[in-house]
Amino acid sequence: MHLKKTILIPTIKDDGPGYEKILGLAEVVFEDPYHHFDFDFSRCAMIDHNTVVMLGALARYVDYHNNQMKISKSMLLFKSSVSNVAGVMFLVETMNSAVRERLIGNNFLSHFSSGSLDGYPTGGYLGYREHNYLQDADKIADHLQNEWLSAAKLRLSDKLKPAITSRILEVFSNAYGHGVSIQDMKTMGVYSCGQFNNKDKTLNISVLDFGPGIIKNVKRVRGDMPSIDAMQWALVKGNSTRTDSQLSDIPRGLGLDLLHNFVHVNGGELRIYTNDVKVISSKSSGLIVEENTRVLRGTMVSIKINCDDRYYRFTSEAEPTQHQYF
Repeated sequence: MHLKKTILIPTIKDDGPGYEKILGLAEVVFEDPYHHFDFDFSRCAMIDHNTVVMLGALARYVDYHNNQMKISKSMLLFKSSVSNVAGVMFLVETMNSAVRERLIGNNFLSHFSSGSLDGYPTGGYLGYREHNYLQDADKIADHLQNEWLSAAKLRLSDKLKPAITSRILEVFSNAYGHGVSIQDMKTMGVYSCGQFNNKDKTLNISVLDFGPGIIKNVKRVRGDMPSIDAMQWALVKGNSTRTDSQLSDIPRGLGLDLLHNFVHVNGGELRIYTNDVKVISSKSSGLIVEENTRVLRGTMVSIKINCDDRYYRFTSEAEPTQHQYF
């Protein structure tokens, strides 16, 4: 009989303390995934993209381990559950209206529901997505360029927009090449959640995989070294631990140089959490690479962009009249 564990989901913001809370949730589940987990949202006032992507991936992680034992899949709980079935339940009745509406609107709950709820988006949408363990680069690129980075949210030149899209696509590519393709859990894919906050005009995306992690991969290829050194090596353009041929035409390395420069000019933020290291890049902080007390078995990359009324372009492009440029 599998013991039931109830995990209280607090209000988790898109900031440093928020990410530490997310990593704490992951540690609880990773410690022993062969349980039935109830996620209780009674103390959660609002939920953001970073928490959503982690909860979804953790549900699939529990699902994977218990499917190995031929236990039933994760499901959505509306009323009651048998406690000896291992899996994950998202307790909808504990959610306030804001949390519930966001998890319906970003299509999260539809992935874990055996029933249906009004309001699920159809077709193109901005929200939670599960990417198969076989990468469809064209599909992801189309989503990034036409749905996530749409002209209605941010004004980018015809040259800069595809350049940014390709760098974010490279984040997905690295999740596959450094994570999914060499992990033990062959059916686990890559998980992402995009979000547009209309109140403060910010555009976010978080990409997560439970592969070995960047630090472990670098040490596997380069030999033992301090984790900070391993991360700094991985950040250098052109360095890569990838040995697969998938998307071989994309430049090696994490491809974060343009994203780092863009969020610096834009006033946004780039975060990476992998193994025992975190990376934060923003205009106010510069580039920070430091060890983290919370350990993530995998890699999480989160990008925040401010959707202001400025027009962004490469400095080499012609300058539009009275428009600020990148």
